[in-house]
Amino acid sequence: MCGIIYAKNLKDNQPVNNLVKVLYQNQKERGQQGFGFVGLDAKRIAVYRATDEMCILKYLNERQHDEIIFHHRFPTSTQNTIKTTHPFIIQMNDKRYYFAHNGVIQNADELKEKHSKMGIRYASAEGMAFNDSEALAWAFCLWLNDRQQRIEAEGSAAFVCLEVNGKTSRAQKLYFYRNTAAPLKIYKDETLLLLASEGNYPLVKENWLCFWDYQRKQLGKCEFLDIQNPDRFNGYFDDELEIEDNIMALEQERDYLVSIGRYAEAEGIDDEIEGLKCQLKEAKRRWAEGR
Repeated sequence: MCGIIYAKNLKDNQPVNNLVKVLYQNQKERGQQGFGFVGLDAKRIAVYRATDEMCILKYLNERQHDEIIFHHRFPTSTQNTIKTTHPFIIQMNDKRYYFAHNGVIQNADELKEKHSKMGIRYASAEGMAFNDSEALAWAFCLWLNDRQQRIEAEGSAAFVCLEVNGKTSRAQKLYFYRNTAAPLKIYKDETLLLLASEGNYPLVKENWLCFWDYQRKQLGKCEFLDIQNPDRFNGYFDDELEIEDNIMALEQERDYLVSIGRYAEAEGIDDEIEGLKCQLKEAKRRWAEGR
């Protein structure tokens, strides 16, 4: 489970940093173990990543942008490191893509193997581990550039993807999507375009790829897109996510105990965390054998 926020000021150059911080507070339970954002204004596109909340909020306080893609992560496939945080940046043809995803890609290993044969190297790879969201990012960009007939990814998916002209660094389109297994909500009026994982806004229509056209300054025509979430995986991933929720809660408790100097108790919780990680590894092994 992760969180996505996108905010764009449609009227003037007023920054949206404070709005993004408020929206993050409303959905921060979706992930607090890895952060990243893309900030846009009239002169530049800036990318910043952090592994802890304090650093990302400090950056948001110091650098103002009138358009921001923000992602906060609850790791499901890798540890919390800079390399595995979103957005993933992909250069393809004369375009550059900034991709942020919420969900779990269940056939990520298969996709990575196919992509490796195409000469693609994942930026998130650390040893044998990698972020499954990067597999979806490559699958989407390959399809978008007519290098694949379909998006072969399977799993839960909500994402935003900024398309930029690689030569001029001018934003061209912002794609956004969700399938039946992941939330993404939208709000638009004359002054603001907003996307978020949580909030009192309408859901983006499931299985329809939409985009904001920067040249025309309007929402573009939607296209049907079906990233499947096969039923045969659902039971396993419910169990997996429950274990991961428990790990995250224990890690937060351990960090608190360390901060107040109760190291012996923190070590005990570390043992519990390692036990749950072993359970998670075994669950993944059983799922792989059952496929």
